[in-house]
Amino acid sequence: MSITDELRKWWVRKFPVMDKELHKDFTAIADRIDAEHESACGEAYGNGVMSVPIAMDESAWVELPKDADGEYIHVGDVMEWVRYEGSDQTIVRKVSGVGDGVFFAWSDEQGRYAQYEAHAYRHHRAPTVEGVLTEMVAKVIERGELTNGAAQTIAEYAGKLRLAKEDA
Repeated sequence: MSITDELRKWWVRKFPVMDKELHKDFTAIADRIDAEHESACGEAYGNGVMSVPIAMDESAWVELPKDADGEYIHVGDVMEWVRYEGSDQTIVRKVSGVGDGVFFAWSDEQGRYAQYEAHAYRHHRAPTVEGVLTEMVAKVIERGELTNGAAQTIAEYAGKLRLAKEDA
């Protein structure tokens, strides 16, 4: 039960017979409190804070862990290990703000849920044509292949791209 629900019940008990206008004003104030609270909770969640139930009538706020890129990790996010490009993705099942932050996901190796350090993982991003091309151009520049046609890098990235037929 919310605080405003308790307040509404108290109001009715304390003033069972009251002016309709006064009751309407009181209800409008309670509604505004509820709306402000809901808005603040939504804003906090958007800023990486999550409400965690700790008892029947209580809750505590903890900051969600951040990945290697500084993005907040939420339950259901798909993560991959930073140190191994193309690593298997894992789905976050639980988060904890302890220390630098950790998340829990199923580990096939261990056959159980395991704890992972948040800063060692980043959100999985499905590859896009634009992303692959950007990565390819960066490799061409990094390898100094601008003058020799970049054949090695083009061959390496050709397999990553699939051209779609255009409907004419």
